[in-house]
Amino acid sequence: MRRGRTSSAVVQAAVAVLSGALAGCGARADVGSDVLWTARFETGTLSEWMNAPGGLVTTSPAPPSLAEVSADRVHRGGFAAKLTIDAGAGAGQQTVALARKGSLPSEGYYSAWYYLPRTTIVDGYWVLFKIRRRDVADDPATEGELFDLDLVSLPTGEMSLQLYDHRVQAVVPLQLSDVVVPVGVWFQLEAFYRNAADDTGRLRVWLDDTQVVDAGGSATSQTDWVEWSVTSIGESLEPSAAIVYVDDCAVSRTRVGTTGIIDP
Repeated sequence: MRRGRTSSAVVQAAVAVLSGALAGCGARADVGSDVLWTARFETGTLSEWMNAPGGLVTTSPAPPSLAEVSADRVHRGGFAAKLTIDAGAGAGQQTVALARKGSLPSEGYYSAWYYLPRTTIVDGYWVLFKIRRRDVADDPATEGELFDLDLVSLPTGEMSLQLYDHRVQAVVPLQLSDVVVPVGVWFQLEAFYRNAADDTGRLRVWLDDTQVVDAGGSATSQTDWVEWSVTSIGESLEPSAAIVYVDDCAVSRTRVGTTGIIDP
């Protein structure tokens, strides 16, 4: 486990900021029955996460960490989740996580839309997306970290992605250089994850339909148990108060993509 992380609960040209603004425009693809589960927050609550099999919402310490539903920023519909942490230097890890523990496919696509109101300097770490595992499927004591998709600061003052592999305690290089995460517009993170005890294990990640990670060829877990979390987990951020809006989360057998229809 790196840098004191607790277990709760990444083109040569940059990905254009405009791509997030255009996401959802034009023809939309009907993902249909391949969608296994969604959380769109249109009930005005976090019930889609909390009532799902193995679902939970974690905030630590609470306060100041907070998970709520808000109409301030939405991707589609009237509501989105608002994840708030206060992770200044010396405050330790601050955590908000919307999680699904188990009852997930051993091979599937995990998608969520994010909105960052402003650029943040990441001196420690800031995790938006997590995959975890268990060594023994029915034993919670064997849960462990696997993959974190982080935000990191660039010398330009912008933010990029970073994939951290807890198995080797190292950063996995992106396929593309100078990937820029947009601020002030909605963007999609989607991952294909194949859980396997042999070298067919694989993780692929897309930012707004551009593949930025393809990590495969090794065992990911000894069991078919999977945890997926949409998170704001941070330490040593500036400004310390950090807000992430999240909307239109989905688990699917096929790629959702930026134009996928996940409406019930």
